Amino acid sequence: MRCSPCARRLTSSALAVACVTAVVVWGELSTGALVAVGLTGAAMAAVGVARRSGGAAAPVGRRGLPWLGWFAAVLGWELVTLADDDLPTVSDLADPLLASPAVRGLATLGWLAVGAWLLARPRRRTTAS
Repeated sequence: MRCSPCARRLTSSALAVACVTAVVVWGELSTGALVAVGLTGAAMAAVGVARRSGGAAAPVGRRGLPWLGWFAAVLGWELVTLADDDLPTVSDLADPLLASPAVRGLATLGWLAVGAWLLARPRRRTTAS
């Protein structure tokens, strides 16, 4: 059974509001907020994977190189911070910015919106030659 795009957007919006509320009310590291955001993210990922099951992944090519560079840089930074306790992790650097509950809520909403966009973005259409 396929849902209409309007129903999917409404469901995603309701889930996002619930997650933002959980983060603002309980705090970002509380059990309730972590469970709410984690389950929502897992459910959205499962739906996205199920919708695209059976389709072959398009070749990435050169457009994936910037993402590979970012991934390598973040992975390298986290590995270095594991080895040296004096260096801050990315989450340590973000803590002062996310100190306010309102900013935490907006950040959570942005994180969920980016995830929803990644799942719903249009696929590249191939042209018949």
